[in-house]
Amino acid sequence: MALNGRGVGITELLHGYAEWPILLLFALITQLGDVWFLFALGSALYVAGEQLPRWGIDRRRGLFVLGLVLAYVALIGVLKNAFGLPRPPGAGEAPALGWIPVALEPVFADIATGHGPGFPSGHALGTTMVWGGVALILDQGTRRARAAVAGTVVALVSLSRLVLGVHYAVDVVVGVALGLLALGALYWLTDRGTDPGRVLLFAVAAGIVGLFMGITFDSVTALGGALGAWVAWRVVASATPAHPSNRREVMAGFAVLAVAAALFGAVYTLTPTLVVAFVGAVLAGGGAVGAPALGDRLA
Repeated sequence: MALNGRGVGITELLHGYAEWPILLLFALITQLGDVWFLFALGSALYVAGEQLPRWGIDRRRGLFVLGLVLAYVALIGVLKNAFGLPRPPGAGEAPALGWIPVALEPVFADIATGHGPGFPSGHALGTTMVWGGVALILDQGTRRARAAVAGTVVALVSLSRLVLGVHYAVDVVVGVALGLLALGALYWLTDRGTDPGRVLLFAVAAGIVGLFMGITFDSVTALGGALGAWVAWRVVASATPAHPSNRREVMAGFAVLAVAAALFGAVYTLTPTLVVAFVGAVLAGGGAVGAPALGDRLA
Protein backbone atom coordinates (compact mmCIF):
# COMPACT_ATOMS: atom_id res chain seq x y z
CA MET A 1 0.00 0.00 0.00
CA ALA A 2 1.16 3.53 -0.79
CA LEU A 3 1.65 5.99 2.03
CA ASN A 4 -1.64 7.70 1.21
CA GLY A 5 -3.55 4.40 1.25
CA ARG A 6 -4.57 4.37 -2.45
CA GLY A 7 -1.81 2.34 -4.04
CA VAL A 8 -2.52 -1.35 -4.59
CA GLY A 9 0.34 -2.05 -6.99
CA ILE A 10 -1.71 -1.91 -10.22
CA THR A 11 -0.34 1.39 -11.48
CA GLU A 12 3.21 0.38 -10.65
CA LEU A 13 2.77 -2.89 -12.54
CA LEU A 14 1.12 -1.47 -15.66
CA HIS A 15 3.26 1.64 -15.94
CA GLY A 16 6.49 -0.07 -14.97
CA TYR A 17 6.27 -2.74 -17.67
CA ALA A 18 4.78 -0.62 -20.48
CA GLU A 19 7.18 -0.08 -23.38
CA TRP A 20 7.19 3.22 -25.26
CA PRO A 21 4.84 2.14 -28.11
CA ILE A 22 2.21 1.18 -25.50
CA LEU A 23 2.71 4.47 -23.66
CA LEU A 24 2.27 6.40 -26.90
CA LEU A 25 -0.88 4.43 -27.76
CA PHE A 26 -2.50 5.07 -24.39
CA ALA A 27 -1.46 8.73 -24.45
CA LEU A 28 -3.61 9.00 -27.59
CA ILE A 29 -6.45 6.93 -26.10
CA THR A 30 -6.59 9.13 -23.01
CA GLN A 31 -7.54 12.07 -25.26
CA LEU A 32 -11.01 10.53 -25.63
CA GLY A 33 -11.59 11.73 -22.07
CA ASP A 34 -9.71 15.01 -22.22
CA VAL A 35 -11.62 18.27 -21.81
CA TRP A 36 -10.88 19.51 -25.33
CA PHE A 37 -12.26 16.31 -26.92
CA LEU A 38 -15.34 16.18 -24.69
CA PHE A 39 -16.02 19.85 -25.46
CA ALA A 40 -15.70 19.17 -29.19
CA LEU A 41 -18.04 16.19 -28.93
CA GLY A 42 -20.73 18.04 -27.01
CA SER A 43 -20.42 21.12 -29.22
CA ALA A 44 -20.77 19.09 -32.41
CA LEU A 45 -23.93 17.40 -31.15
CA TYR A 46 -25.37 20.75 -30.13
CA VAL A 47 -24.52 22.89 -33.14
CA ALA A 48 -25.12 20.30 -35.87
CA GLY A 49 -28.29 18.90 -34.32
CA GLU A 50 -30.05 16.50 -36.65
CA GLN A 51 -27.70 17.46 -39.48
CA LEU A 52 -24.89 15.47 -37.84
CA PRO A 53 -24.49 12.17 -39.75
CA ARG A 54 -25.68 9.11 -37.79
CA TRP A 55 -25.50 10.88 -34.41
CA GLY A 56 -27.95 13.71 -35.17
CA ILE A 57 -30.31 14.66 -32.32
CA ASP A 58 -32.48 17.50 -31.10
CA ARG A 59 -30.26 20.45 -30.21
CA ARG A 60 -31.54 20.67 -26.65
CA ARG A 61 -30.33 17.17 -25.94
CA GLY A 62 -27.05 18.10 -27.62
CA LEU A 63 -26.73 21.03 -25.25
CA PHE A 64 -27.35 18.61 -22.38
CA VAL A 65 -24.14 16.80 -23.37
CA LEU A 66 -22.23 20.07 -23.70
CA GLY A 67 -23.60 21.08 -20.30
CA LEU A 68 -22.26 17.84 -18.85
CA VAL A 69 -18.78 18.89 -19.96
CA LEU A 70 -19.07 22.23 -18.16
CA ALA A 71 -20.56 20.50 -15.09
CA TYR A 72 -17.71 18.00 -15.04
CA VAL A 73 -15.03 20.71 -15.24
CA ALA A 74 -16.58 22.61 -12.33
CA LEU A 75 -17.31 19.49 -10.27
CA ILE A 76 -13.88 17.89 -10.57
CA GLY A 77 -12.25 21.09 -9.33
CA VAL A 78 -14.39 20.95 -6.18
CA LEU A 79 -13.66 17.26 -5.58
CA LYS A 80 -9.92 17.44 -6.13
CA ASN A 81 -9.55 20.45 -3.84
CA ALA A 82 -11.75 18.82 -1.20
CA PHE A 83 -9.57 15.70 -0.98
CA GLY A 84 -6.19 17.13 -2.03
CA LEU A 85 -4.59 13.70 -2.44
CA PRO A 86 -1.40 13.44 -4.53
CA ARG A 87 -0.77 11.51 -7.71
CA PRO A 88 1.66 8.57 -7.99
CA PRO A 89 5.36 9.48 -7.85
CA GLY A 90 6.64 10.62 -11.24
CA ALA A 91 3.19 11.47 -12.63
CA GLY A 92 4.44 14.87 -13.77
CA GLU A 93 7.42 13.44 -15.68
CA ALA A 94 6.96 12.43 -19.31
CA PRO A 95 8.10 8.83 -19.98
CA ALA A 96 11.00 8.41 -22.37
CA LEU A 97 10.06 7.34 -25.90
CA GLY A 98 12.20 5.40 -28.33
CA TRP A 99 11.45 7.88 -31.10
CA ILE A 100 9.44 11.04 -31.42
CA PRO A 101 10.01 14.25 -33.41
CA VAL A 102 11.50 17.04 -31.32
CA ALA A 103 8.58 19.32 -32.24
CA LEU A 104 6.11 16.84 -30.75
CA GLU A 105 7.94 16.26 -27.47
CA PRO A 106 6.10 19.09 -25.63
CA VAL A 107 2.77 17.77 -26.93
CA PHE A 108 3.50 14.26 -25.72
CA ALA A 109 4.71 15.58 -22.36
CA ASP A 110 1.43 17.45 -21.97
CA ILE A 111 -0.88 14.53 -22.81
CA ALA A 112 1.09 11.82 -21.01
CA THR A 113 1.58 13.51 -17.63
CA GLY A 114 -0.62 14.65 -14.78
CA HIS A 115 -0.35 17.56 -12.35
CA GLY A 116 -2.17 18.69 -9.25
CA PRO A 117 -4.30 16.55 -6.93
CA GLY A 118 -5.03 13.05 -8.19
CA PHE A 119 -8.21 11.93 -6.43
CA PRO A 120 -10.62 11.27 -8.00
CA SER A 121 -9.58 10.86 -11.63
CA GLY A 122 -10.99 13.70 -13.71
CA HIS A 123 -10.65 11.74 -16.93
CA ALA A 124 -12.59 8.80 -15.47
CA LEU A 125 -15.32 11.06 -14.08
CA GLY A 126 -15.63 13.24 -17.19
CA THR A 127 -15.59 10.33 -19.64
CA THR A 128 -18.29 8.56 -17.65
CA MET A 129 -20.52 11.64 -17.51
CA VAL A 130 -20.13 12.76 -21.12
CA TRP A 131 -19.91 9.47 -23.00
CA GLY A 132 -22.61 8.07 -20.73
CA GLY A 133 -24.73 11.11 -21.53
CA VAL A 134 -24.24 10.52 -25.25
CA ALA A 135 -25.40 6.92 -24.82
CA LEU A 136 -28.53 8.11 -23.02
CA ILE A 137 -29.64 10.78 -25.49
CA LEU A 138 -28.83 9.18 -28.85
CA ASP A 139 -31.61 7.44 -30.78
CA GLN A 140 -29.47 5.26 -33.06
CA GLY A 141 -29.08 1.59 -32.16
CA THR A 142 -30.24 -0.08 -28.97
CA ARG A 143 -29.57 1.39 -25.55
CA ARG A 144 -27.57 -1.72 -24.66
CA ALA A 145 -25.30 -1.24 -27.68
CA ARG A 146 -24.80 2.43 -26.92
CA ALA A 147 -24.03 1.62 -23.28
CA ALA A 148 -21.50 -0.98 -24.44
CA VAL A 149 -19.69 1.58 -26.61
CA ALA A 150 -19.68 4.18 -23.83
CA GLY A 151 -18.52 1.58 -21.30
CA THR A 152 -15.67 0.54 -23.59
CA VAL A 153 -14.48 4.13 -23.96
CA VAL A 154 -14.68 4.68 -20.20
CA ALA A 155 -12.72 1.47 -19.55
CA LEU A 156 -10.00 2.36 -22.08
CA VAL A 157 -9.59 5.92 -20.83
CA SER A 158 -9.49 4.72 -17.21
CA LEU A 159 -6.91 2.08 -18.11
CA SER A 160 -4.84 4.69 -19.94
CA ARG A 161 -4.51 6.73 -16.74
CA LEU A 162 -2.97 3.72 -15.00
CA VAL A 163 -0.68 2.76 -17.89
CA LEU A 164 0.59 6.34 -18.07
CA GLY A 165 1.22 6.26 -14.32
CA VAL A 166 -0.76 9.41 -13.50
CA HIS A 167 -3.42 7.83 -11.25
CA TYR A 168 -3.91 5.02 -8.79
CA ALA A 169 -6.55 2.39 -9.50
CA VAL A 170 -8.67 3.74 -6.64
CA ASP A 171 -8.73 7.14 -8.33
CA VAL A 172 -10.29 5.86 -11.54
CA VAL A 173 -12.74 3.51 -9.81
CA VAL A 174 -14.07 6.32 -7.63
CA GLY A 175 -14.07 8.68 -10.63
CA VAL A 176 -16.28 6.30 -12.62
CA ALA A 177 -18.61 5.74 -9.66
CA LEU A 178 -19.03 9.47 -9.02
CA GLY A 179 -19.49 10.05 -12.74
CA LEU A 180 -22.37 7.57 -12.84
CA LEU A 181 -24.01 9.21 -9.82
CA ALA A 182 -23.65 12.70 -11.28
CA LEU A 183 -24.92 11.61 -14.70
CA GLY A 184 -27.94 9.84 -13.24
CA ALA A 185 -28.86 12.83 -11.08
CA LEU A 186 -28.47 15.35 -13.91
CA TYR A 187 -30.34 13.17 -16.41
CA TRP A 188 -33.25 13.01 -13.97
CA LEU A 189 -32.99 16.71 -13.07
CA THR A 190 -33.12 17.76 -16.74
CA ASP A 191 -36.13 15.56 -17.57
CA ARG A 192 -34.10 13.05 -19.60
CA GLY A 193 -31.83 15.70 -21.05
CA THR A 194 -34.61 17.84 -22.54
CA ASP A 195 -34.12 20.83 -20.19
CA PRO A 196 -30.40 21.64 -20.60
CA GLY A 197 -30.67 24.90 -18.70
CA ARG A 198 -30.71 22.93 -15.46
CA VAL A 199 -27.41 21.18 -16.10
CA LEU A 200 -25.87 24.56 -16.95
CA LEU A 201 -27.23 25.97 -13.69
CA PHE A 202 -25.71 23.02 -11.82
CA ALA A 203 -22.36 23.80 -13.46
CA VAL A 204 -22.65 27.42 -12.26
CA ALA A 205 -23.45 26.27 -8.72
CA ALA A 206 -20.49 23.87 -8.70
CA GLY A 207 -18.29 26.64 -10.06
CA ILE A 208 -19.32 28.97 -7.25
CA VAL A 209 -18.48 26.30 -4.67
CA GLY A 210 -15.12 25.80 -6.37
CA LEU A 211 -14.43 29.52 -6.18
CA PHE A 212 -15.07 29.54 -2.41
CA MET A 213 -12.65 26.64 -2.03
CA GLY A 214 -9.89 28.60 -3.73
CA ILE A 215 -9.60 31.46 -6.20
CA THR A 216 -7.33 29.95 -8.83
CA PHE A 217 -7.05 30.08 -12.60
CA ASP A 218 -8.92 26.77 -12.92
CA SER A 219 -11.76 27.70 -10.56
CA VAL A 220 -12.21 31.13 -12.16
CA THR A 221 -12.33 29.77 -15.72
CA ALA A 222 -14.63 26.90 -14.72
CA LEU A 223 -17.13 29.32 -13.21
CA GLY A 224 -16.75 31.78 -16.08
CA GLY A 225 -17.43 29.18 -18.78
CA ALA A 226 -20.46 27.79 -16.96
CA LEU A 227 -21.87 31.23 -16.16
CA GLY A 228 -21.44 32.46 -19.73
CA ALA A 229 -23.15 29.34 -21.09
CA TRP A 230 -26.08 29.58 -18.66
CA VAL A 231 -26.69 33.29 -19.26
CA ALA A 232 -26.44 32.81 -23.01
CA TRP A 233 -28.99 29.99 -22.92
CA ARG A 234 -31.38 32.17 -20.93
CA VAL A 235 -31.08 34.77 -23.71
CA VAL A 236 -31.10 32.60 -26.84
CA ALA A 237 -33.17 29.57 -25.80
CA SER A 238 -36.29 30.71 -27.64
CA ALA A 239 -34.28 31.87 -30.66
CA THR A 240 -32.28 28.66 -31.03
CA PRO A 241 -33.82 26.34 -33.65
CA ALA A 242 -34.24 22.86 -32.21
CA HIS A 243 -33.71 21.48 -35.71
CA PRO A 244 -31.35 23.26 -38.15
CA SER A 245 -33.04 24.07 -41.45
CA ASN A 246 -30.05 23.52 -43.73
CA ARG A 247 -26.33 22.85 -43.81
CA ARG A 248 -25.47 26.49 -44.42
CA GLU A 249 -26.96 27.36 -41.06
CA VAL A 250 -24.95 24.58 -39.43
CA MET A 251 -21.70 25.72 -41.05
CA ALA A 252 -22.32 29.28 -39.89
CA GLY A 253 -22.91 27.95 -36.37
CA PHE A 254 -19.64 26.03 -36.49
CA ALA A 255 -17.85 29.21 -37.58
CA VAL A 256 -19.14 30.98 -34.46
CA LEU A 257 -18.21 27.94 -32.36
CA ALA A 258 -14.68 28.02 -33.78
CA VAL A 259 -14.27 31.60 -32.56
CA ALA A 260 -15.50 30.61 -29.09
CA ALA A 261 -13.18 27.59 -29.02
CA ALA A 262 -10.25 29.74 -30.12
CA LEU A 263 -11.01 32.13 -27.26
CA PHE A 264 -11.08 29.21 -24.81
CA GLY A 265 -7.75 28.04 -26.19
CA ALA A 266 -6.21 31.49 -25.92
CA VAL A 267 -7.29 31.81 -22.29
CA TYR A 268 -5.78 28.46 -21.31
CA THR A 269 -2.61 28.96 -23.35
CA LEU A 270 -1.81 32.53 -22.31
CA THR A 271 -3.03 32.17 -18.68
CA PRO A 272 -3.79 35.91 -18.28
CA THR A 273 -4.81 37.62 -15.04
CA LEU A 274 -7.76 36.11 -13.23
CA VAL A 275 -10.10 38.93 -14.24
CA VAL A 276 -9.20 38.60 -17.92
CA ALA A 277 -9.43 34.80 -17.70
CA PHE A 278 -12.90 35.04 -16.16
CA VAL A 279 -14.18 37.47 -18.79
CA GLY A 280 -12.65 35.38 -21.58
CA ALA A 281 -14.25 32.19 -20.23
CA VAL A 282 -17.64 33.93 -19.93
CA LEU A 283 -17.47 35.10 -23.54
CA ALA A 284 -16.26 31.73 -24.78
CA GLY A 285 -18.97 29.79 -22.92
CA GLY A 286 -21.64 32.20 -24.07
CA GLY A 287 -20.37 32.09 -27.64
CA ALA A 288 -20.48 28.30 -27.73
CA VAL A 289 -24.09 28.18 -26.50
CA GLY A 290 -25.12 31.07 -28.74
CA ALA A 291 -23.49 29.56 -31.84
CA PRO A 292 -26.65 27.97 -33.35
CA ALA A 293 -28.77 31.12 -32.92
CA LEU A 294 -26.01 33.32 -34.32
CA GLY A 295 -25.42 30.85 -37.12
CA ASP A 296 -29.11 30.96 -38.00
CA ARG A 297 -28.96 34.75 -38.30
CA LEU A 298 -25.74 34.72 -40.28
CA ALA A 299 -27.11 32.11 -42.68
